[in-house]
Amino acid sequence: MLDDDSIMLSVAPDYARAIVTGLKSVELRRRAPRISRGTRAWLYSTLPVGQVVAVLTIDEVVEAPLTDLWQRYASRAAIAREDFDAYFAGLSQGAALIIREVQALKSPVSLSEMREGGAFQPPQFYRRVRAGAPEARLSKSELHPALRLAVG
Repeated sequence: MLDDDSIMLSVAPDYARAIVTGLKSVELRRRAPRISRGTRAWLYSTLPVGQVVAVLTIDEVVEAPLTDLWQRYASRAAIAREDFDAYFAGLSQGAALIIREVQALKSPVSLSEMREGGAFQPPQFYRRVRAGAPEARLSKSELHPALRLAVG
């Protein structure tokens, strides 16, 4: 399941949970990642969870003025307006990662497990997953058969 175009995406635990349960199908970012349509992303739920919990597909990345992002994606982003405004403070434009095909891992992979394969630091934003890197062990992760969502 690992390919040269996959990434690891860091998301706060509440938002990661909302993605896995299907309540959130748009991840907002202050800047757009430079990835291709259809990029597979390993979803890392940041501390205190500290686990890779799912794999998903990013259907597209939309860069737009903040007013447009809010109007188009607020209902799919699982974020309150005041949190949206605070997150994007000082910017006039942001990005929306449109998510589809979310599948939870049968057993989430902890930060300590990731570090067993070598020096590993979770990404602040996102990182490419390359063969030979500690995170390449994710390719052996078993997907949860009952937790697969087609969102978007």
